[in-house]
Amino acid sequence: MTNNSSIDNQQQKGGNQLTPEQRKEELTKCILSQYRLCAAGTIGGAGFSVLRSQSVRPTAWPMLGGAFVGTLGDFVYGYFVECASLRT
Repeated sequence: MTNNSSIDNQQQKGGNQLTPEQRKEELTKCILSQYRLCAAGTIGGAGFSVLRSQSVRPTAWPMLGGAFVGTLGDFVYGYFVECASLRT
């Protein structure tokens, strides 16, 4: 869940009155507040590592890979879906 209360308050008070610098700052905050897919990738990678531990010695690479893919997914999801109103 993102923290867009300051943006919502400004929009309720009289429309969208953000300067380009403020919009860029709010978009950055919104995108960087996304964490769901990173957490899911880390947990999924850890689960995969544990399940695979019976055949191969467990390593941290599946968990790190899941976190990396999840982080990329968070940036894309945040930019195109969650923070789309700030891009215009």
